[in-house]
Amino acid sequence: MHKYHFDLHIRKFLNNKYNDLLVADTFRMVALSLVSLFIPIFLLEKGFDIISICYYELALFVTSIICHYFVLAHLPDWGVKKSMIISYLLNVVFYITLYFSEFLIIDFGQGGFLVFLTIFNVVSTALYWSAHHVFFIESTEAGNEGKKLGMLTSIPTILCIASPFIGSVMIEKLSFYSVFIVSIIMLVIASFILSFSPDIKVKAELNINKIIDWPHMRKNFIFAFQGIGYAATAFLWPVLLFLLAIKLVSLGFLYLFSNIVNALTLYLGGKNSDVKGSRRIGQIGAAGHGLSLVFRAISNTIFTMTAFQTMGGFFSGLLDVALDASFFKNSHQDAANAIMNREFYMYLGRILLIIILLICLKFFTVSEAFIISLVFAGIATFVLNIIIKGDRYIIK
Repeated sequence: MHKYHFDLHIRKFLNNKYNDLLVADTFRMVALSLVSLFIPIFLLEKGFDIISICYYELALFVTSIICHYFVLAHLPDWGVKKSMIISYLLNVVFYITLYFSEFLIIDFGQGGFLVFLTIFNVVSTALYWSAHHVFFIESTEAGNEGKKLGMLTSIPTILCIASPFIGSVMIEKLSFYSVFIVSIIMLVIASFILSFSPDIKVKAELNINKIIDWPHMRKNFIFAFQGIGYAATAFLWPVLLFLLAIKLVSLGFLYLFSNIVNALTLYLGGKNSDVKGSRRIGQIGAAGHGLSLVFRAISNTIFTMTAFQTMGGFFSGLLDVALDASFFKNSHQDAANAIMNREFYMYLGRILLIIILLICLKFFTVSEAFIISLVFAGIATFVLNIIIKGDRYIIK
């Protein structure tokens, strides 16, 4: 009798499209978090100069806008599940490309190799996030997005708490290539899990006016400034740590503490945003995260770096869950245009930060350019607190 009830609960869990996404997302996030933080560092160690890597990041962001539009326009034909599975498999190809980097660089040169990376990275990312957002919107009900989002982001983050640290140890003790292999295996598992989920058919009629959305520029600025913060933490900060001669294991150790705090904040913040609203949570998150970026930029000891990294994990969790929960609450009526509008302005924010970094690299040393750009990102994120306060569209 107990076995029957146990099997029933397992079957109910696995046949729930939201739980399928949660499990598959967890495997994907573990796979990516093992090494994604260190990919720019991998390129530096392979002899790429910092300017080339910056242009690679810029190419990623520019082409991602075009690719997101194309994917969303064709998502009704492909289906959400198929698009997500293909995104996982393209991530596998991305890591295979990194694994055979030495051979590909010899055959196609550094420029050709970066073109391959850009294509696989952009297409897999556009497929994943476009389908993921639609999947999430369609598998939740209005009013419980914060709680669901908190679970969807905190549970994978909890399981990924040690992933950057484990990845850094594997890289130091073994090699980058060993981590690529582990990530490939986990992405294949994620694809297998999601293949059992029922597919979701969606409608998508993209409208340029709705994507640009001139009447709601304050909301658009929120997305753009959020994009600046993402580029700062995913690219500027880990590369700056490497430039400051912080060992990879120490870098992974920094993220160990911030991930613990971030996971707890995501879950509790998401739960509270459904009950208490998101505005105040978002304001506190923006102010605190902005200050953490500035403090990180001027830190000169591993202790202060760890402290401000952990501070960023806490406040960025508040900011992200507040803005994302509010976004999903307002996206049920026209998901495709809402998603494209958000992605468009978030990528514009990322592009702006890379352009500022490239300008700074012309006048300052590499480390100084990264510090100045990180301070700019911190100030922009802090200003986001003021924009959130006056917004009446995304946060109601």
